[in-house]
Amino acid sequence: MFFTINTTIMRLVFVLSMFLLANSMREKFCINCKYFIKPTTGGLNEFAKCSMFPTNNPKYLIDGRHRQSDYRYCYTARDFDSLCGKNGTKYKKKYTWKRIETNSTTIDM
Repeated sequence: MFFTINTTIMRLVFVLSMFLLANSMREKFCINCKYFIKPTTGGLNEFAKCSMFPTNNPKYLIDGRHRQSDYRYCYTARDFDSLCGKNGTKYKKKYTWKRIETNSTTIDM
């Protein structure tokens, strides 16, 4: 009996560790981040910008509007650990599911 309980626990630990490993290995691509700004100059994503890191543009001080040129390129943000870094420390999922509950129904969005 002790042997079957021990193997069951070992299997459970193995499955749990595989699940945690699979979740930790998911890449954090900028294109899936909510701060991703698609380029307007032809659609090559290598020229995409990140809205998480605006630059200090004096035009913003005049009218309070950020322009696309006011943001850093995604590859620049991912290149420096002080910004987002290779691990994507500031990454936020673009699409998340929200559950809205009303009096009579539940809607998954």
